[in-house]
Order: sequence, then C-alpha cells, then structure tokens
Amino acid sequence: MIKDTRFRDKLNFRQLGGYVTTEGKSVKENVFYRSGAPFRMNESEIEALKQLGLCAIMDLRSNEEIIQRPDPEFPNILMIKHSGAVSEGGEEINFSSEGMNRIGEGGREQLALLKNYYARMPFNNQAFRILFEHIQKGDVPILIHCASGKDRTGVACMLILLALGVDREIVLEDYLLTNVYQRDAIQKKLEEDKDIILAHPEREELDRMTFGVTEEIGNIVLDAIFNEYGSVETYFEKEFNINRNELQRLRSLYTCLLYT
Repeated sequence: MIKDTRFRDKLNFRQLGGYVTTEGKSVKENVFYRSGAPFRMNESEIEALKQLGLCAIMDLRSNEEIIQRPDPEFPNILMIKHSGAVSEGGEEINFSSEGMNRIGEGGREQLALLKNYYARMPFNNQAFRILFEHIQKGDVPILIHCASGKDRTGVACMLILLALGVDREIVLEDYLLTNVYQRDAIQKKLEEDKDIILAHPEREELDRMTFGVTEEIGNIVLDAIFNEYGSVETYFEKEFNINRNELQRLRSLYTCLLYT
C-alpha cells in the first residue's frame, strides 16, 4: 500500500503503483489513483490533488449523484463521467440507509440482491469500457472515483490490476485495503448495532458493506470473471476488445522492472 498522508483516511485515497506482477515487474507508481469523491475533500486535499499532475478524472457516480454533490472544477484535467453501476436490475436494490439497515428476511434478501449485483458488475459495463479506452490512449495519470471509492471504484481497480498482470490474491488484497482506511467508520457502525447484530447476524455483513468491503464480495467479482471466461486474457478480449497483444502493450506501458 502506498499511502499519501496529505489525504485523510476516510477519503480512501491511494494509488495502485508498486504491486508486483506475475511477470516479475511492478505497476508503475503515480499513474493510477483511486479515491472517494473529490467533493468530500477539504482545501488542502484539493490542492494536493492538483499537484499530482493528473491527465484525467473518471467519475463513476450516477448523474443524479453528480448533480446532488458536484465535484470541484479542475481546469486542464479531462473529466470523464459515466455511471459504473450495472443497469440491468440495478434499480431493484435499495442502497439507502433504509435498505442497508434491513434485518431478518429483508436483510437476507438485501444481501442476496447485492451479491448478484456485484457478480454482474464486470460484464457489459460501459463505464469500465470507457475507462480502458482512456487508459489505452494514454490519458494518465488518472484518478478513478465514485462516492466513497470502494465499490464501483474497487471493481474498476481490480480490473486494472488484473489487466496489468497482478495476481488474483494481490488484487483482492488491494480491494480489501478499503477496510483499513474505513476502519473507524466500520467499527463505529458495528458498535452502534451490536445489540441488533446479536439478534440478527445478517446485519453485520450489511454494516460492513455499507462502510467497507467484504472478502466474499471481492471473490464473487473475481469468480464471476474466471467462471465466465476462464482467464484474464479471454475476459479482456471478449468484454473490452483488448486482445493479447494489446494487453501486453498495456503491461509494457504501465509496469516496470522492479527497483527501477
């Protein structure tokens, strides 16, 4: 984990550089950043963001989210906006506090819907295709964000790391780092709901998904990819029209020899 102390932990801000690939290289530093939405940043964090030399910012929030809480203006940075939420059936899930605070049968139904939702996210996702088109064109350094930088952003960053040849276990480790950054919010929620959790254990998983991520969801996403296509290479060729030669070109661009 490459942590930037200029940003508060609750922003879930970090970069993907430094991860070792299966080819014995490492993902280049200061190229791919991930975060919660910049509208949550204070003045010093916004200034720090401007100092990163970003070429592009990919906003994976819905139009409604963007209208309600627009990001600050960043002159000379390409702003890419496209919802990373899956559209087919996505409207059936209530992501509000009401939906995520369900218990009993309602809570179990919510969990089942969420797991199915994340299993669909890597497929036929136009926002992720647009993201990779910009990566292919060299529109980097790039910041990828949604609202809290953990779900839509988390899946997008898993795909980037997979494309660059990072092993599945390490990809999952990065996804789960959100829980380190969000540990205070997660623990506060669990403490508030401890009595409810004793009576309704399903509530704990919903609480952890509200403020953090879970290993099960990360594996659901990865399993869906490998179960459908068998390999990273086939997945990117079928879903993104990125063949093996192009995938190797991206790895040459965005990874480097260790210790260089």
